[in-house]
Amino acid sequence: MPDTANSTDQFVRRELQLERFLPYLVNNLADRISTGLSRIYADEYGLSIPEWRVIANLAEHGVLNAKRIVITTGMEKSKVSRAVKSLTDRSLIFQRRTENDNRARDLALTGTGEALYGELVPRALAWELQLLECLSTGEYRDLMHLLGKLREQAGRI
Repeated sequence: MPDTANSTDQFVRRELQLERFLPYLVNNLADRISTGLSRIYADEYGLSIPEWRVIANLAEHGVLNAKRIVITTGMEKSKVSRAVKSLTDRSLIFQRRTENDNRARDLALTGTGEALYGELVPRALAWELQLLECLSTGEYRDLMHLLGKLREQAGRI
């Protein structure tokens, strides 16, 4: 008897049904989640989704260049560039020349950017908690595990 845990036979379909097509479902859910969370930082802080992602990455990693932000966020280079310009203009991040590359700029949060991030994090985490309250602890653990497996598999294919 074949091991169904590793068999893809159970997933084979002849017709595409969007409501059962994983790429569609995950993308749709990601859009809904991102849009829902963005109400906090867009409406109250005037930040776009790309701007929030740049701020969050700089807060988590410290100093990054735009190229690294593109890689870590999966955003298009043009979106990162526009976000960096806007955040620099608003004095939320600062830029300095990279030591080994005069063309590249290291980016970091300013004190104002750090303060804004500090205000937003508890609100973002509270929003996430509301989203997750429909899951049990075990379901949350399983979800994180399954998402990790799918991310790894997507990287392999």
